[in-house]
Parts: sequence; C-alpha cells; structure tokens
Amino acid sequence: MNQLKIPEANIHFSDGKNGSDLSISRNWMEHIENQSKMPGAYDVLRCDLVKTRDSATPSFKVWGQDYHFNRLERSYKELVKHHLLDPIDDDEDANHVAVKLNEVKVAHEQSDAILNSLLKKMMDHEESQIKEEAIGHDVICEIIRVTILWTPQLSNPQDSSPQKSKIVVRGHASTSGQVMVPTAIPKMITATLALPNNVGSQSSSAIEELPDRHVCPHAKISSWSKQRRSLESKESFKPEGVEEVLLLDEIDDKERTKYEVLEGLTSNFFAIYKDGTIRTPADGVLLGYVRHLILESAEACGLKVDERPIDLEDGEKGLWEETFITSSSRLIYPIEKILIPDYENTGESTVGLEWNTFWELKKAETKDYKWYQLLSEILKSAGYE
Repeated sequence: MNQLKIPEANIHFSDGKNGSDLSISRNWMEHIENQSKMPGAYDVLRCDLVKTRDSATPSFKVWGQDYHFNRLERSYKELVKHHLLDPIDDDEDANHVAVKLNEVKVAHEQSDAILNSLLKKMMDHEESQIKEEAIGHDVICEIIRVTILWTPQLSNPQDSSPQKSKIVVRGHASTSGQVMVPTAIPKMITATLALPNNVGSQSSSAIEELPDRHVCPHAKISSWSKQRRSLESKESFKPEGVEEVLLLDEIDDKERTKYEVLEGLTSNFFAIYKDGTIRTPADGVLLGYVRHLILESAEACGLKVDERPIDLEDGEKGLWEETFITSSSRLIYPIEKILIPDYENTGESTVGLEWNTFWELKKAETKDYKWYQLLSEILKSAGYE
C-alpha cells in the first residue's frame, strides 16, 4: 500500500515552526473546500511520536487507525447521501451506488499511504528534538495531529453531482512542537453553553439561530469547521479563558422548552452522576474514538454506562458530580466550570455576552476524580504506565 503514487499536492505537513494559515488543519480544509466548491469527509488521528529511556530510536503510536478510517468511510457515504445526491433519490442503497466499493478500497489504501508518508516526514523533522528533550524522563511524546480528507471528484466544474469513480484523498499533519510526558495531568477547563436567546434581549451579541450538525451528526463533514466559527468568537460563546463550547438540543414538551446537552464543538461531553452512572448521548452526536475508549473503561472504574440524553436541568439540580470532554487529540479534559449566557443583563452597548456560572466542580484530590481514573485506564491500555 505504501507504493501508491500520491501527488505531493495532496500532502501537507507543518513542523510546528510554520506559522502559515494552512498549517492549521481547519484552514487547510476550508481552503480545499473553497477551491473544489464542495465539502469533504474527514477524520483526525492522534499519533504520538514516542521516546523511551530504553530505546535509542523514537517510534509512533497511532491511536485507533481502523476506527478512524472506518468512520471516515461512513462519513463520506453520509456526505454523498445528504449533500450531493438528488433529494428525490431515497433508495437506501443510493449512497452505495454513488460510492463504489472498489473506490472505497483504493481510498483506504491511499489514506494509509498518506498517513505513513506524513509520519515519516514528521519523524525526519522532529527526531533530534525529541531525543534531546527525552533526558530525565522515562517516556515522553510529541502529539501529531493527522487529518485525512476524502473529497468527491466532480465530473466537471459546473456539475454538482459526484463522479462515480473517484475519491480524492488528501492528508494534513501538524504539531505544536511541544514535547510532553504522556501521563501528565490535563488542566481543568471552562466551557460555555451555546444557549440561544429566547428571552428577547436587545443585545447585538445575542444569537437566536445557531449552526448545528443535525443533518448527519454521526459524520465528520469539513463544512462544519466553517459553520462553527460564529460560535467561537469572543463576542458569542467563546470569551477569553473558555476552552470549549457545548451544543444543546432544544426539546419541546407540553409545558415548556427544555434543553439536552449534546457535545462540544470538537469533542464529546460526559457527565458523571451522583448515583454512579456516566452519561453521554448516543443520538445526535459524533461517536468519537475516545468516547469509545471511555465506555470500554467505565466498568473498571466502577461506573455504569447510560447513553440516554443528558438533561441540562440535571446540572442545575446538582445531579452532576463531574463533567469532562473527550477528543482524539486531547483524550480527556476535565471541566472545572460551565458558564451560561445571561441575556437579560447583556445590554446593547456590551461587547460580548454576560455570563453566569451554571455548574462548578467540587474540589477533591485528583486521584479521587472518576475522570482521572478513566484517563489512567486509557493510558494504561495504550502502553503508558
């Protein structure tokens, strides 16, 4: 598979010193989307460049490659079905007609070849640095983010339907250039709730209609990286000091409107309840790889899995003991505080929203937190002790 000929234009990598706009994967995907006039399906893999005290040569650990590539295939089929096929074609196999099995096979092979090519480039650039910084540590690593993008090849620039015989595969790799101890305790973060303005505030910062991924929430589509920008500004839901924005689903019941917490902009959301259950929704969200690892590790940490929707009111009632987010590149980030927008006290002249604390973590020893025990299980299963 590594003998496949991959055009150099389809491979982009940044060594952490390149400050160009396209060194950021989302900018790179937006650039490709602008050029090709259509979104693509993508996935992001965490690849650890690892150096141990006992080994003279660094090596790579790729997290969940099969999981990511299989999800990429499903995302691509969802992209073709929901975004590119004629709406009148409701045949359940329509996406399989447009996405030929032999082309999927080739796309998998090209994805594997691109991944290996990018990792080799990264190894050549980073090996000397990680060797030097390994002094004094048993194990250190540098996290490489590899993005694989599948885009349909159009028959011609004016044609809005995919050519049925080709998937263009591209890859992007980037790193912050920072070397870390893989078992280091992650920092606590602050998150906000992307609550729409339903109280009639006249603030220019108020947002009544929010972008969402409801068309195909189980798929990673590149256009989402552009759509979510309106939620990430300091004037909307990501003020200074906020690491993640939590998306909500509005539920109409007979008496009132209520909300369920879905996921973060680039993460899955978990709540650990006081009754010993760990809850994360299964519907309306992207089923992330680390989410999968958390559910596998829950029983070993004394937790019972519950994949029903998470009612926002449960947090207000004090039923949440802990909350955290997960993503492929970050594994687990525990949440220290969740903020909710205060539209009633946000005036017209206010730059950005006013915020109230919705939920806050009760302080404890790190080893006593369930998120820490889950993280330890995941790192142990990955070979990090």
